[in-house]
Amino acid sequence: MRTGLKPVPLSPPPKDGPPSVDIADLTGIRSSKPSFYAEYRYAAEHLNRSMASLETISSALVATGRGTGDLCRAVVTATAEHLSATWVVLALADRALPEAQPRFLGRDPAGRLFEDRDRLPERESDRLWQLLRHGDQLRPVVEGGDQIAVLVPMVLDDHVQGALAAWINGGRELVDRTDLAVLSVLANQTVVSLRAADLLSHSEALRRRTERLYREAARQTAELARGNRELREAQDNLLAAKQQRAIDEERRWLARELHDRVAQHVLSAGMAVEWCRSEVPADSPVRAQLDRAKQLSQTAVEQLRSAIGALSAGEEDADRDLPGMLMRLEQLHSGAGVDVKVRVEGRPAALPTAVEGSLFRIASECVFNTVVHADASRAIVRLVYRPDGVRLTVSDDGKGSPEVLRRVVRQQTDGAGDGYHRGLANIANRVAELGGVLRFSRARMGGVRVQVDVPGRTDE
Repeated sequence: MRTGLKPVPLSPPPKDGPPSVDIADLTGIRSSKPSFYAEYRYAAEHLNRSMASLETISSALVATGRGTGDLCRAVVTATAEHLSATWVVLALADRALPEAQPRFLGRDPAGRLFEDRDRLPERESDRLWQLLRHGDQLRPVVEGGDQIAVLVPMVLDDHVQGALAAWINGGRELVDRTDLAVLSVLANQTVVSLRAADLLSHSEALRRRTERLYREAARQTAELARGNRELREAQDNLLAAKQQRAIDEERRWLARELHDRVAQHVLSAGMAVEWCRSEVPADSPVRAQLDRAKQLSQTAVEQLRSAIGALSAGEEDADRDLPGMLMRLEQLHSGAGVDVKVRVEGRPAALPTAVEGSLFRIASECVFNTVVHADASRAIVRLVYRPDGVRLTVSDDGKGSPEVLRRVVRQQTDGAGDGYHRGLANIANRVAELGGVLRFSRARMGGVRVQVDVPGRTDE
């Protein structure tokens, strides 16, 4: 307590801001009356106390790394010690600086700090919030009798953001203009720091939101890229399906044409030859030519049947796997004078439909060539499932030559062929489309061995 020291009477504060302090207020020198020394001692003590308060808040201001909590505690403590106050409160208005913390901090007579508004006595609390309702019209006030209340607004950009309030047991003359100036410095420095913390909180929130939006954008970009890939794959599959459907329709049309037109004409020609043969004497040279024509017509009918069967296989074998489709070759060529056998080795595994279809057509073409051109009696179709892919081989005991087949394929690939052996070129093209390897070699049976290796794991 500062009993025995005569304070300088409080001058009315100006209406436009915190009270101004001149040399007379700081030193107490106003006249040469006998109380000069006592006034000087009081002013010096007051100035030292004010400087100590400012030093306390300055230390808290520069400790920015600890946040605004330490600053607010230092302001409340400095205010209490400067005024010897019983209660001190630092409070932000309800809508001011929404992100700033703490919004309320008090100190009780025992020196304990608290953030619960309900701990402030009802009379002090009611008066504090009543004064804050004045908003931007609020000015530093000192009021009361035995217990005086001191309230200094926290001003930022000409707008009141809150208040620093203290309650003192004693007379009104215990608070002068210097005290209000010190409290204004404390209050305004605090609100500036709280505003900085509020802006920092906003910027941090914006940064987190930006990072979240960036991650979301990256995720959506990845999903969009994946969707584009799936769309392209779907488009490719649809195009392949359309192409396959067009090919199947063309094959079915060719099969019908062969069956309804060509086969009928060949059969009619064979019947005419047979009639002529019966009319010609057995020892006539014409009879020998007619016998040859009959044999050729029979061979042509068998070849047409094989071709029609191969062309129709795609529609009939839609629900079969590759081994099941290959088994049909035994039936398709059963009447052609060639014993066709199919063997499957390894653990059968599902292959893409396009791959199975291509392998079946390759096998069909090889068997057809064996039946028509190789003068063979036996043919073996072997399908081997391997960990690194599948191997398809067609072997016969005919009179074909691997060297001739390799030369024909090379000529057809180079565009120098006559188109007569187009079936071999089709085999080579299908193998290339599958990324496989085509080889011709001598079979153990004595004829030709056609080997196709197609990569791709089949053990999954």
